[in-house]
Parts: sequence; C-alpha cells; structure tokens
Amino acid sequence: MRPLILIAACLCAGSAFAGPMTNDMDLVYARYHMAIRAAELCRSLAPGDAVWRKWSSYIDRKTNYELGAGERLSVIDGAKDDTTIMVRRQGCEDDDVKDLLALYDAELAPLAK
Repeated sequence: MRPLILIAACLCAGSAFAGPMTNDMDLVYARYHMAIRAAELCRSLAPGDAVWRKWSSYIDRKTNYELGAGERLSVIDGAKDDTTIMVRRQGCEDDDVKDLLALYDAELAPLAK
C-alpha cells in the first residue's frame, strides 16, 4: 500500500519535484548531443541527414529507447544551448569541451564514416 501512495503522490506532484532532466537517460542523451555540438563548433562539422539518422539510432539504443519525442527535443535544445555557451566562453581547448570531443571521437565519429 505504501509504494502505491508514493507513486500516486509523485504523479500528482508532476513537474513540481522533477527538474528539466528527470532521469539518468536524459543526462546520457544530453551528453551525446553535447558531444555532437562541440564537434560542430570546434571542428566545423556539418553532418548530413544520413549521419544524423545513424547517430539518432545509436543514442536511442544507448538510452534504451526511454525518452519520448518531446523529451528528446527538449534535451537536445538544452544540450545545444549549453554547449554553445560553453564553447564560446571557454573555447575548444577547455577540458570539459575536450571531454565532449573525446566522446564524439570514441563513439560517434565512427558512425559518420
């Protein structure tokens, strides 16, 4: 009975307790899109539709298909904005940006070939 009450309370509370990123998969999804955006900005990457489809499928598999379309779009917008600000303020040589580029190189760049 107690778990049922807790679930009901969470459903009623809605977004009052949940921030913009509500689960680990949001963070994983955002990280991959931040890596892509960093590569776009720091390496003048301009991927075509076929590459985006490969990346999308790969990232969806990594997040176990847990995010709906609206949530994915929201996460992508936030990730792109955050990365753009980070790169403009800190530059491509910043350690955080380098970490994103390393993720891109390790997992996403091979899909772009």
